[in-house]
Amino acid sequence: ARLAPGMGLMSPRSWWRALCFARGTAPTRARDSVGRGWAAWLRRAVGVVLRSGGTIPKHVAIVMDGNRRFAETRGLRKERGHEFGAEKLLEVLEWSLALGVECLSVYAFSTDNFKRSKTEVDVLFELAERRLDEMATSPVIHSHRVRVQVLGELHTLPVNVRRAAAKVMKATAAHSDGPVLNVCFAYTGREDVCRAVSAMARGVEDGTLDPVDDVTEPWTP
Repeated sequence: ARLAPGMGLMSPRSWWRALCFARGTAPTRARDSVGRGWAAWLRRAVGVVLRSGGTIPKHVAIVMDGNRRFAETRGLRKERGHEFGAEKLLEVLEWSLALGVECLSVYAFSTDNFKRSKTEVDVLFELAERRLDEMATSPVIHSHRVRVQVLGELHTLPVNVRRAAAKVMKATAAHSDGPVLNVCFAYTGREDVCRAVSAMARGVEDGTLDPVDDVTEPWTP
């Protein structure tokens, strides 16, 4: 089917190649041979398909996983895989903004990642510091008035990473009317749920929360 003026027609073989590329199941050499022009065309095509298929989600969450596997399949050091993943973040943000997504959350570093080797963790911290520092002055961030929030157990991070996180959040704090980019670092959903339940319990104790009237849906196992 014709997607849009200027987009052209795709043969069944082309659709299959696009699907394999998008899913990451195409052979490594085939994926690596895809030119920037084809990749840009594919992104536009996917955008048209998504927009024509219904409502675009307001909030999209991405687990930044697979960087080490990406590097391994290409014979690269796993640190290079993390670098490639970090480089893609702003590009993915641009794709999301073009589709009308209002909030993008990326899970960049979970608390379980602290269990990895010191060398790998140090690389991740260095990447985080550099990318957060770049975001503070990024034209993409400021032209779209994106507000960046770094969420997680930030007190467990090195001071240089905390400083970079504070810098980008301060630099974008005035973008209250724009899209939001949540960078989850040293984060786990379990602790988030625990904090929420603890806050509810404190609210019941101090009388600011009524367990009957304020909790509108029962929690069931």
